[in-house]
Amino acid sequence: MKNKSIVFFVFLVVFLFSVSSLVFAVDLTLWDWHAPRMKLTEKYILQYEKLNPDVKIDTQTMGWDDYWKKLMAGLAARRVPDIAQFHNSKTTVFLNQLEPYPQDKFSVDYLKKNVINFESGYLFDDNFYFYPVGAMSSLIFYNQNIWQGAGLTEQDIPQTWEQLARLAKKLTQYHDNGEVKVAGLALNGALGLLWTDLNYQKGGYLYNEEGNATAWNTEAGLAALNFLRKLVFEDKVTEPGFLNYTEAMGTESAAMVYSWSWMRGFLDDNYPDLNYGVFPLPTFEGKMAPGPVARNNHETGFSVLKPAPAANKKAAWEFLDWLYHDTDYLIESCLILALAPADKNLWIDPRIKSDKIINTLVKAIPYTVLPGEFPAALEITGGLKTIEELTFNGFPVDDTLQRAEQEASSVLQNRPLKWYVEREYQGPSK
Repeated sequence: MKNKSIVFFVFLVVFLFSVSSLVFAVDLTLWDWHAPRMKLTEKYILQYEKLNPDVKIDTQTMGWDDYWKKLMAGLAARRVPDIAQFHNSKTTVFLNQLEPYPQDKFSVDYLKKNVINFESGYLFDDNFYFYPVGAMSSLIFYNQNIWQGAGLTEQDIPQTWEQLARLAKKLTQYHDNGEVKVAGLALNGALGLLWTDLNYQKGGYLYNEEGNATAWNTEAGLAALNFLRKLVFEDKVTEPGFLNYTEAMGTESAAMVYSWSWMRGFLDDNYPDLNYGVFPLPTFEGKMAPGPVARNNHETGFSVLKPAPAANKKAAWEFLDWLYHDTDYLIESCLILALAPADKNLWIDPRIKSDKIINTLVKAIPYTVLPGEFPAALEITGGLKTIEELTFNGFPVDDTLQRAEQEASSVLQNRPLKWYVEREYQGPSK
């Protein structure tokens, strides 16, 4: 009986051990706000879990506003996801809550050499806290059917803004009462963003040298806004109250629109039959160098939160080491988001070269400037929104920039930037 008891006890121990092996050694949580990107990440998570059966990664997707509210609340309560998608517009608020990437797994020397804007865009005290995935900037989207109907081809792509203005005037169609029917260049909803690029082309900046105020009401800013005002009120290539540029493009109510490359996804999802192309922004002198010709921003990757348990952080870094050293994941992420890969070695990948949006973006991105943090309040609730609203309402350019600058500077005074690097721009020499 005693021997039987011993045998039973051994069997029980072995059984319990085998059952316990089904309980994951590490259960990680991962958050994102972008559903298509999360779907891609989940595909790779399944692969990783098969290779590492003791690891389980639970995912949660939520809207942009809820994401940051919940993350902030989680930090206050010290209950956070182990891995969180990051956005560099939140650098000032969240940087001190992020763990630095372990440099034994991620070579800073390699990243400095191969990633565009790495030192200005990612390094803080010789550490980086979010991964460089890709960069986005602005392009001109054009309706190929409208162009073809006007007898235009790719040979007619304008190199200067004056050429674009003449082309936009030619392509604008009007109702009998004189109202715009088809905008030659729809600026509604995008005028403020385009102003930032023209301001750079004229030699201006977004911020003063201390980063605690904007620098908009300047000779460069006035020249940029005068050009846009002329397009609206003299050339009449669009008009106040016209369709938003996204809708105008999708419904073929615009021959051309200015947009960042993210609009590729919007158009393909909502207007899959639309026949469109893209070309780089013109410049005032017709050449890209020395630049900058536009603002860019990076779509960053995941971060690991400081309050996460130590064991989870270790497992999180192992997963991110595996994920970000997979070229396919990086390229597929860029294809989803219409990004120029941050790693310049990926620009020659056939999938990048065959994508008409990204291949165009890759050629322009070296001539664009990363300003640093660009708080959403400067774009959405004031600042650039004010520039557009006052311009379309006919306000003089100096009054417009003065008011917009006051609004934007008040945002920075309430929350001074930790990260502003636009004056570090050094573009290609030719």
